[in-house]
Amino acid sequence: MSLHDDLREQARHLCSKEPRRPKQASLRRAVSSAYYALFHKLVFEATHRFIRLADRAELRQCLGRAFGHADMKDVSVQFAKGTVSPKLSAGLKGRQVQPELRRIAVAFVDLQQARHEADYDSARLFRRREVVSLIDEAEQSFADWQAVRESPQADTYLLALLAQRQMRL
Repeated sequence: MSLHDDLREQARHLCSKEPRRPKQASLRRAVSSAYYALFHKLVFEATHRFIRLADRAELRQCLGRAFGHADMKDVSVQFAKGTVSPKLSAGLKGRQVQPELRRIAVAFVDLQQARHEADYDSARLFRRREVVSLIDEAEQSFADWQAVRESPQADTYLLALLAQRQMRL
């Protein structure tokens, strides 16, 4: 199984670990695992799209370390709104951002924010229902990705996640 699938499974496990009164530590780790599941899914998809040969695993790992959380959030905010910067619009080929891709971008932003709160805001209390909803959002993103993964918009999103800052008009 891949890292992103393992993290997705771990998020569910942690969320349901204590059936009656879930520990905040379990819920917080579940939120973090859900975010990192989506993060690693997108990095996996991008690195395998950009470096296709099977014997290049080490090169894909090097490329994967170039993805930055803040840059990925900035790009995801644009895609979530459906309005991308002019330097990305050519990659959309005159089409709107697909609804599934918008949901993925929204989920990335939501999950990253929740992960920050889970990791850094000790006063923040998480409820199981809320965490389940976040995990569902991550899982829906995996399903949405299957629907859009071959589209020019998906290619544009993956490229932008890595290199929007360095792209020129």
